[in-house]
Amino acid sequence: MKTSAHRGELIRGWSASGDLFGSLLAGLLIGLGIDALLGTSPLFVVVLIVVAAIGAFLKSYAESGERIDEQAREALRIRRGR
Repeated sequence: MKTSAHRGELIRGWSASGDLFGSLLAGLLIGLGIDALLGTSPLFVVVLIVVAAIGAFLKSYAESGERIDEQAREALRIRRGR
């Protein structure tokens, strides 16, 4: 049987993948729109997809750092017997 902690980890994983996909899709669509308006072929599509990917990875990195800090605090609490 899966625990609620396991479900929480699955939800975090799906959320991170959804953030990445959503960011890339938004970069693609906005880039296509700007390129259509300005007549520049793939320039803004490429730039915005790269920016979106970097932003999504930085967000995932920050959230994983927060999760590691939470786990470290919990481990110290358990070790101290509280």
